Amino acid sequence: MNTSSERKFETPSIVQAILAGFNTIANKPELILFPIALDLFLWFGPALRIDRIFAPLIQGLTNLPGIESVEVITIIENYQAGLRETLSNFNLAVALRTLPIGIPSLMVSKPSFLNPLGHPLTFSLNSSLQFVVFWLFLLLAGYFLGSLYFQTISKQVIGFNEDSIKSLLRSFVQIVLMPILLLIILIILAIPLTVVITLVSMIGPSIGQFVLTLALLFGFWALIPLVFTPHGIFLYKQNLLAAMITSIKVVRISMNKTIWFIVLSYLMVEGLNYLWRSPTVDNWFLVIGILGHAFIVSAVIAASFHYFIDATQYSQAVINQHLKSTQV
Repeated sequence: MNTSSERKFETPSIVQAILAGFNTIANKPELILFPIALDLFLWFGPALRIDRIFAPLIQGLTNLPGIESVEVITIIENYQAGLRETLSNFNLAVALRTLPIGIPSLMVSKPSFLNPLGHPLTFSLNSSLQFVVFWLFLLLAGYFLGSLYFQTISKQVIGFNEDSIKSLLRSFVQIVLMPILLLIILIILAIPLTVVITLVSMIGPSIGQFVLTLALLFGFWALIPLVFTPHGIFLYKQNLLAAMITSIKVVRISMNKTIWFIVLSYLMVEGLNYLWRSPTVDNWFLVIGILGHAFIVSAVIAASFHYFIDATQYSQAVINQHLKSTQV
């Protein structure tokens, strides 16, 4: 029979966390309304076109100095055609799907401007100012709704039902600061890395490509310890820096289990997304995909909160035991 101290050192269970996440959403199915509402809005709601704004820039690529050979002109024209095709199908409203925290969406990966009823109401932005204003508004709205979504799930996980606008706004500010801080860190790291890759590429392009691949892998690996930063913000009401430190400590101690949890969560969501995305945008069967995606992704997010709580308790127990052993 295990004692309570022995149970504290049990590593977090991935299976139990996933089951708890599914039970959380099953007991509170209205939580899936957040991703459902976003997908329905992107599918049937008003769309914002931006191809007119960038058309002059794309056309100006052929006027760049030094472009004289037929081969280069052909490459530029093919590149222009690809950009026009991309922008003609781009809906600025997808900015509501914010990263790294936001409401998950299935429709961001589907073509815009078409649904089973025909074509949605479409507005074309005609100036850079309109683009910036709408983009910032949608971005902030996405982070706010994403904060509300994550806070609602976290409260359901810990069984805390008291609503607090002040707490939501505080979490929203931390979530907005998160991508800004990450972008600053990436820029600081990218400057010397770019110099190194450039110098190495002068020796050999293949070596430069190899160094770039290693740098990308290292960057991805370096970001893994920050994966639970939002969980510290919503569960423990920490500020951004404190939540990042907590996430690093938890992941460092439970790295093996955490890696497996991330991999299994990714495979579960993305694997089923192939099924959810299979209907075309003009097919009503896509509604089933939206419902399925909303349930699965919400359950995985809830599971991540359950896993983080268990991993935090385990990590704290390990740290306390280490402190006691050093004192002795």
